[in-house]
Parts: sequence; structure tokens; C-alpha cells
Amino acid sequence: MKKKRILLQIIAGFVIIAFILNKLDINEVITVLRKTNLFYFILACASYLCLNLVLAYRLNYLLTKIGYNVKFPQVFLSHMGGMIVGDITPGRGGYFLTPPILRKKTGIRITDGMACIFAPQGVEFILKVGGAFAALLYISRNADINETILASVSLGAVLLLVVGILMLIISWNDEKLTSKFLHRLPFFNKFTEKLSFFKERSIQIKNSINAILILYLIGWIFAALQWYNLGLSLGITGLSFFAFFLLHPLITILMFVPVSPAGLGLMEGGVIAVFLLFGIPAATGLAFSILVRVSILLVDLIGLKTILSSVKDLSE
Repeated sequence: MKKKRILLQIIAGFVIIAFILNKLDINEVITVLRKTNLFYFILACASYLCLNLVLAYRLNYLLTKIGYNVKFPQVFLSHMGGMIVGDITPGRGGYFLTPPILRKKTGIRITDGMACIFAPQGVEFILKVGGAFAALLYISRNADINETILASVSLGAVLLLVVGILMLIISWNDEKLTSKFLHRLPFFNKFTEKLSFFKERSIQIKNSINAILILYLIGWIFAALQWYNLGLSLGITGLSFFAFFLLHPLITILMFVPVSPAGLGLMEGGVIAVFLLFGIPAATGLAFSILVRVSILLVDLIGLKTILSSVKDLSE
């Protein structure tokens, strides 16, 4: 059943992409891509790398807070291993394989690694929803928002907000209530037997909420820089850094909708629709979304060796 669901999600992603390509002139998209400025593309990749360094530092910082003394390179490579799996899994859920990778690399208990990822991810989801609605307000001042865009973003935002709130409830609330939630989740039900360890560690990092918020904001800036530089690489000068700063959470929300692997097709459609509101051609919008995917994958390949060396252990 699980394999069939994954197959259907992959098919769904390619069907959406095929629909988009059917509406566009593929030769026009290729022409736009050929004009990509390599300098700005490299800057975009560097910005995305900095984002991952910040996220890995957050994980390393929280692990230190709960009593571990691990080397940053090991945490970083484990993080990148989780990121590359997230790039090809629905809702980017593959990133939650990071704790098992950490266990293999450093001996850290899975529940402890999960505690340092789970609640911060919930906070990140909630803040991303806030950023998305700020973006909608920004767009509404410049153009009329299409009902389809509004419906798509609202669906993704509500889903992400609910998930974020549930993640915080699971991490920081009553253990009996937490157990009920975890028991019903496909991947996390294996943690119900070790819930007390997870709860203990999660509550330990609760006092680090300020650090989590600050690091998220720094990461958001680097994410916006990635998109801004990709825009410059395609000659998009009509959108400021601030615009990309707001548009990033708005559009990337669609990557967390578990319809296709990492929102394949949904994110591309979102970019095209939003860019059209600013007078940017659809072909340029699709080219931009392609560069987003390519830059992410190129950097996340850093974690390929880590995930391949951990495959046997993860399957056990």
C-alpha cells in the first residue's frame, strides 16, 4: 500500500508538470535557461549552502543543550543526508530520517535527535505560514490575487499550520495526549514506546525557543538571498530582495503538500502564477522554478554519500 501511494504521488507530480509544459512553449523556457548568468547562479547555491549551515548549526546547538558533545561536520553531513531524501519525498518528510543517520554517525539516540528536530520544525512551519500571509498582503497591494492561487496557498498554509501546532503539542504537552497523536502517525508511531525519552529531551530544548527563532530568521534571509540571486541570474530585476523574502515562504509552502515528491509541479505552478501577477512571463517563472530545484539538488548532493552509506542501517 505504501509503495502504491508513493508511486501515485510521483505520477501526480509528473502529471502536473506535463500539464504546465502543455500550456507553455518549451523552446521559450529553454531559451530563458540558456541565458542564465552563471555567477549569480553560483551565488544562489552558496546562499542555499549557508542556509543549510545555519540549520545544521541549530541542530548541533540543540544537541549540545541536551548534553551531547558532537562535532559539527558530523551533524552537518547527517543533516544534508536528510535534506537530499527530503528533496524526493512527499511533504519533504524524508528529512526525518536525519536522527537515524545521526545515530549511525555519532551514536546519538534516535529519540534525542528527533527531539532536536521535531519541535523546531513545528515552529518553522508556523512561522512559514505567517510569512506566507504577509506575502499575500504584499501581493494584494500590487495586483489582484487569483482565486486559484489563493485557494492553493490557503490549503497549503492551513495544512502546514495544523501540522506545526500538532508538532508542538506532541513535543511540549501532556504525555498521554502526545502518545495518542504519535500512535496514529505512520512514521512516528515507532516512538511511542520511547516517548518518555523524547518528551524529556523536547522539554529540555523548550527554553531555547529564542535561539530557534533567531536562527530561523537568519536562515530565512539566506533562503531569500538564494531566490534573489536566481532571479538576477535570469535577469529578473522587477522583484526586490524584500519581495523574494516574502515570496519564499508563500511558494515553498506548496513543497510541503504531500501530493507529490517535495511538491513537484505544485511549487512550479505556484511560481508561475505569482510571477505572472508581477508581469513576469510564465516561461521565466518555470525557468526560475527549475533553477530552484537544480540549485537545491546540487548542494544537497553533499549528503548523498552519507545517505548511501546509511541505507543498510536505515532499512533495518
